[in-house]
Amino acid sequence: MELLFVHLTFEGIIVTMLNKSFLASVAITLIAGTAALAQTPSASKLYELRSYVSEPGRQSDVLKLISDGSVPVMKKHNLTLVGAWTAIDPKDERVFVLVSHKDKSSCDAGWTAFQNDASWKEVLEKSVVDGKKPVKSFERVFLTVNDYSPALDGKQVGNRVFELRTYVATKGNLAALNARFKNHTISLLSKHGITNILYCSVLEGEKLSCAKLLEAVSPVDKGAADLDANLPAAGNSLVYIIAHASPEAAKVSFGKFGADEEWTKAYKASEAAAGGSLTVNNGVKSLFLKPATFSPIQ
Repeated sequence: MELLFVHLTFEGIIVTMLNKSFLASVAITLIAGTAALAQTPSASKLYELRSYVSEPGRQSDVLKLISDGSVPVMKKHNLTLVGAWTAIDPKDERVFVLVSHKDKSSCDAGWTAFQNDASWKEVLEKSVVDGKKPVKSFERVFLTVNDYSPALDGKQVGNRVFELRTYVATKGNLAALNARFKNHTISLLSKHGITNILYCSVLEGEKLSCAKLLEAVSPVDKGAADLDANLPAAGNSLVYIIAHASPEAAKVSFGKFGADEEWTKAYKASEAAAGGSLTVNNGVKSLFLKPATFSPIQ
């Protein structure tokens, strides 16, 4: 809970003294960036974030099913595993998987072939215990890469944790939120020791709601936010992944980030230009993850 509070603070910090001329220049920059930044990014690269809910006590079975069963069959059908994680919270038995695709049609074709593959059916059947498969349910989130996202580096650095962060923008302000990240946030995160991994928006046309998105990517029972239950995630949300040496290091880095004068001025200017907060109340979520042993990115 303390970590989440720290993260929310850096997006909601209160500034008491600001240089007016600097604010004006930053506001102009943000407005220009907002106009230039498309609400929906290019779909030249598609990622699929899959959130698996394990049957109680069977997270290890889900991991084994994916590593020993899914991955070999995925390779046969051009489904590329980018990363696989579990939550740092031991009470959270979900498994998160990131898969890359050329486009949606190749994604659909690949998974259809996967589901019909005899070797997969055999592995899945063997995973059944007491009439139940190890996966209780799962959610799919299709993501396109934002134009300011760094090229995804799938190297195995090791000895680090990942953080999945999700923001729901206030009405009409996703472009402004992306502009703030593009022009200020990502460089400042890097400045304070945080590794930028991937920044995405939900694929245009997807029917997934913001409520369902937050439920899938938030800490257990922490997905609630002040929003219309039917608000579409596409066009209203930002999903990104960053990395830290540890949760403790993340707390230190975000503390420095929040105190950075450049950040506080940019934050205040962006909200002034938008006429209020760029994110809905309780619409910023943070989930710490550790890579599975078979995850390509570590």
